[in-house]
Amino acid sequence: MSAVVTRNLRTDDPVPVLDELRRLAGNDRELLAEVCGLVIGYYRDDRCAALCDLLGTEVEGVAPWIQIGRERRSRGNHGAPRD
Repeated sequence: MSAVVTRNLRTDDPVPVLDELRRLAGNDRELLAEVCGLVIGYYRDDRCAALCDLLGTEVEGVAPWIQIGRERRSRGNHGAPRD
């Protein structure tokens, strides 16, 4: 599901992306809410607005996950220490 999201972050037509996420999640609405909420919280900016806004309005239960996504984004990038 994350691959579907990352390759479509800047889409102007987010409906097919949401359709694919729903298909992948199947009956697991909690999984769909988690993935979509994390995406919104982590990626929401002007470039990703179309996708994030659609996910936020069409998927129930994203609110708590949005906050977790924001917290993860605020931590910054991690990686090997720099000298």
